[in-house]
Amino acid sequence: MHKLLNLFLVFVSSLACSAEPVMPGSKSIDPMSTANLAQWTVGLIFVLLMIIAIAWVAKRFAGFSGNRHTGQLKILSGISLGSREKALLIRAGQQYILLGVAPGRVENLHTFAAGEISEETTQTSSGFQESLQKMMNKKQAE
Repeated sequence: MHKLLNLFLVFVSSLACSAEPVMPGSKSIDPMSTANLAQWTVGLIFVLLMIIAIAWVAKRFAGFSGNRHTGQLKILSGISLGSREKALLIRAGQQYILLGVAPGRVENLHTFAAGEISEETTQTSSGFQESLQKMMNKKQAE
């Protein structure tokens, strides 16, 4: 039985090796025929669409792993001030810093004194605008 199986495998492998490989469009007479060009065009479009889809998925889920920052620097909130400018409130250790960010520039707008911003203020407010407005009102009242 074992010899019969080996003989069958040798026979099948010899058939597979002797078979002529078939390439898309190889049976057509003219390599520039409409059918051949259409087949290659559809294949090219499919490959390009796959590249675009993979790039989109990679961009979409790039932050999927989450923020695993173990250091003392954390962005608490931010707001867009223009088409390319932002204001960011960051916590660096025990200090809170308001930064202005523009293309090619990062400026320290204000460094808050210790105790001026409490941890619950930054966690409970719904947005950067509200927390900044509260701090500005508090500053004006003093």
